[in-house]
Amino acid sequence: MFHKYDTTVSEILVRSEVRLQSALDKLIAWSDSNYMNINCNKTKEMILGPLSKQLPSSLLILDHNVEQASSYKLLGVVSSVNNSLKWDDHVTAVKSKAAKRLWFLKKLKRAEESQTDLVYFYQAVIRPALE
Repeated sequence: MFHKYDTTVSEILVRSEVRLQSALDKLIAWSDSNYMNINCNKTKEMILGPLSKQLPSSLLILDHNVEQASSYKLLGVVSSVNNSLKWDDHVTAVKSKAAKRLWFLKKLKRAEESQTDLVYFYQAVIRPALE
């Protein structure tokens, strides 16, 4: 049996003092002692605010640099904001998902599905993507 977990670690930086590496090292030690692996390829670092212009040193996991990202996806959801504190990435992802589903609704209408089925498709498939 396998279990997958997503973990988020955050830190508020005061005067560029970075303590996140220490917290990350403790998380790695805990995961090792509990027989859990950290996937370095899926681990991302995102810096918000003015420090994104003066990046502190990269975080390390087992001698691998953690990729610094301008936005990220956690549990299938694109982050609400990007590193410049804007909603652009999230809005673009939602629009794209809704457009793909609306295209399929258009195909269903051309196939002359009943209005009841079209409304059901909208409520079950399209509306949840928007909400």
